[in-house]
Amino acid sequence: MDVGLAVDGLLLVFGTLFYLLTRLLSYVLYLLHILVSPLLYLGHGVLTIVLLPLRLLVKFEAILYFMTGAVLTGVTVGLVLHYTGDALSQLLRLPSSSSEPPSTDLIDLKEPQLDWETKWRDNYQSSTILEEEENSQSSDDFKD
Repeated sequence: MDVGLAVDGLLLVFGTLFYLLTRLLSYVLYLLHILVSPLLYLGHGVLTIVLLPLRLLVKFEAILYFMTGAVLTGVTVGLVLHYTGDALSQLLRLPSSSSEPPSTDLIDLKEPQLDWETKWRDNYQSSTILEEEENSQSSDDFKD
């Protein structure tokens, strides 16, 4: 029986010590929580502000997936077409496009060959005036 009483005594001592330590630790943690709580609220506010752009991105998630797919598809198709065109031009031995482009300077013509306004004035303007005069004369005849 002496062993049972000794074990009961030890359990009572350790239980009391554990209770006192946990109680003391809870008071210390409560005091620490009170001291740190302004920093926790400030940190929560900063984290909310920092994560705001990500919350906006989440709202536009579907359009971002679509745009990313479109960009990747466009880049892939562009690269394939570029390298296919280069390979075909080398295969067919076409001249490279880096040669000097043709000149776009204006050519000074002595006689305007495609001047439609001068041709139009020479041919049609006088007949148009005659038609108007004929119409005006015929309307004057009916008034009399």
